[in-house]
Amino acid sequence: MLYARAIIRLHIIVCIFLFALQRAHSDIVWPTPSKAFAEGRPATEFLQPTVSGNPMSGAFGDVRNNGWRFHEGIDIKPVSRSRRGEPLDDVSAAIDGKVAMVNRVAGNSGYGRYVVLTHPSNDVEIYTLYAHLAEIDGNISIGSKVSAGTRLGKMGRSANYRIARAQAHLHFEMGLMLSDKFDKWYSESRRFKQKNFFGNYNGINLVGFDPLDFYTKARDGKINDGFKGYLSSLPVAFVARIYTRRTPDFVKKYPKLASLSGEKCGWDISFTWYGLPVKFERIQNPRPGAREGDVEIVKYNPAELNRKCRRMVEINKKGGIVIRDELKDQLKRIFP
Repeated sequence: MLYARAIIRLHIIVCIFLFALQRAHSDIVWPTPSKAFAEGRPATEFLQPTVSGNPMSGAFGDVRNNGWRFHEGIDIKPVSRSRRGEPLDDVSAAIDGKVAMVNRVAGNSGYGRYVVLTHPSNDVEIYTLYAHLAEIDGNISIGSKVSAGTRLGKMGRSANYRIARAQAHLHFEMGLMLSDKFDKWYSESRRFKQKNFFGNYNGINLVGFDPLDFYTKARDGKINDGFKGYLSSLPVAFVARIYTRRTPDFVKKYPKLASLSGEKCGWDISFTWYGLPVKFERIQNPRPGAREGDVEIVKYNPAELNRKCRRMVEINKKGGIVIRDELKDQLKRIFP
């Protein structure tokens, strides 16, 4: 009797979860067989920590190396393993979408074997990324359509570095692409010696948001306007103004995140603290004498800038705002 009640309760939780997620314009499912999130259990029961053992080192954000190292997604631990300790969990598409990138050569990337999906049926065409796979399903190929729950491959620990068996996991990302001309920026940058094997789906051109935060808010009914509503709700750390007559790919790709009502002399770009652009607005009151390419910070929130890693701007000792190379680099990728 108690077992039956538990099954009914779990079914209700999952149904509520999926109903809430449907408000984001598409069914969204957990990408592994783990039921811990749907059951409302603590994140420590489904996130895979690094060798540090820190329970939250598998979460999103400045969670590693005592806050000095950024983690772009979440790491989900396996629920079943082979006798040798290798994961047996299938990895599935989180949302209906289209296969945009398949990398079957583990040594080509820190992501190892990975798959990227895009989701054009949503109000904002986000990407999802599934990394460190032990294998990728033979039916998964670029351009093919998949439904939420479609098997993509098997969880593993592939990468161009060593991941210990005990730390095998799915690295899962949700986010936005900076530019459709990433190769131009990559080829003109002198810091890269390796060929770009992944085109626009190179991780440097992808900026994530916290999947666990999104899933939690969707489950709790706190997302009222799809992905646009969620992205608009993220705290803005600063607004960078760039004077240019160019229209970036980002605005064309994500029109719901743009406002075109201002002057055609540049853009006010709202960024999260780690560099995710969440809104582009035409400049309302341009500075007289501003020249093409000028960049300035027109707004900032000091509470969002107190970070050790991914510092795009910082407040100097005199209370002024300083643009760091990280932001300059981000803008070059947005406007290659």
